[in-house]
Amino acid sequence: MEAHDFGPFTRSVLLLVGVFSIVLVALALLIWIPLEIWTSTDVSEAALGLAIALVPWLLQDAVRRVFYSSERIKSAAWNSFISYSLQATGVIIMMRLSLQSSQVLVFSVMGFSSLAAAMVGLFQLRKDLFNHPLEFDAVKEDAKRLWTFGKWLTTGELVGWMGQNGNTWIIGALMGAPLVAAYRAATYITNLLNPLDLAVSNYLPVKAAQIHRSEGKEALLSWIRKMTLTLCVPYAVLVAGISLGSYQLLDLFYDERYVSDLLALVLTIAAVSRLFAFAASFFRLGLMAEENTRPILSSQFLALVLYSILGTAMIAWLGIAGAPLARIGLHTVVGLFLYRALSGRNVSFKATFNPSAQ
Repeated sequence: MEAHDFGPFTRSVLLLVGVFSIVLVALALLIWIPLEIWTSTDVSEAALGLAIALVPWLLQDAVRRVFYSSERIKSAAWNSFISYSLQATGVIIMMRLSLQSSQVLVFSVMGFSSLAAAMVGLFQLRKDLFNHPLEFDAVKEDAKRLWTFGKWLTTGELVGWMGQNGNTWIIGALMGAPLVAAYRAATYITNLLNPLDLAVSNYLPVKAAQIHRSEGKEALLSWIRKMTLTLCVPYAVLVAGISLGSYQLLDLFYDERYVSDLLALVLTIAAVSRLFAFAASFFRLGLMAEENTRPILSSQFLALVLYSILGTAMIAWLGIAGAPLARIGLHTVVGLFLYRALSGRNVSFKATFNPSAQ
C-alpha cells in the first residue's frame, strides 16, 4: 500500500480486530455464566480467564503484524520482548509468593503482559493511526476488502486447525488417552523449529507481496524457489539435529514415562514431516501475495479429507508412528496442489529456474 493509504487502513484493521475481540469475549462469558451458576468447573474457569485475555492477545498480535507489514522488524521484536518478559516476571512472582496457580490467574498474567505490549505498540503507531480523520465509509470499504481477502483464509485456518489436531483424535479413538499424551509429548519437541517457521510466516509474505506488485508473477515464482532452497537447507540441518538427538531430547525434557525408542522414532518422523510442511508453506505465501486465498481453503479441505483416510489407516497399521508418517504424504500432496494453484497454466515450471525472471 502507498504510505498515505496505509495509516487509515491500519486503523480500520485495528478497529475491526477490537470489535471481533469483543464478540469473542461475549461468547466466552456466555459459556462462563451458566457454568458458574450451575457448577463451577475447570471449563468455566478457563472461559473466564479467556474472556480476560482475549482482547489484549488479539490486539497485540494485530499491532505486531502491522509492524511486520511496514517492515519495522525491530519494533515487532521489542513488542514481543515486552510481552514475554512481563509474562516471565509474572511467573517468577507467582513462584516466589507461592501463589496457588489458577487458570484465571495465569490468563490474567498473560492478558496484562499483552495489554502492556499493545499499548506501547499503539503509541508507536500513533502517527499512522491518528493523523487522518476517521470516516465510517472508509472503514466500511476496508472491511469489504478484508472480507474478500480474509474469508477463505480464515475458514481455511479453521479447517487446518481441525486437520492438525486430527491425529490426536484418531489416536485417542483407536489407542486411548495415554498414547495421545505420549504422542503429544514427543511431537511437542518439534516446536524447537518454531522460530524459523514464525520468522518466515511473519516477514516473507510482505516481501512476496512487494515482488508480485513491482515485478509480476514470474519474478514471484523465481523468488519463491530461491527462498525455498535457501531456507530449507538450514531447516533441514535443524531437523537432522533433532532427529539425531531425539532420544536425548526426550530424556532432557521429560521423565521416564516419555523416554523410549518408539517415542524417539515418532519425534524423528514428526521433525521430518515439519520440513515437508515448511517447504509447502512457500507456495501458500505466494498465493497470499496474489490475494488468491481460495486455493488455500481448498488445500485445507484436501488435507482434512486425506488425513482422515490416510492417517486412520497408518495409525491402525503402525500405531502412533503412523501419524507423522501420514503427515509427510499429506504435506507432499498439499504442497503440489498449492504449487499448481500458484503457477497456473500460463506460467511454465521452468520460469522458476530462470534467474533472468528476477
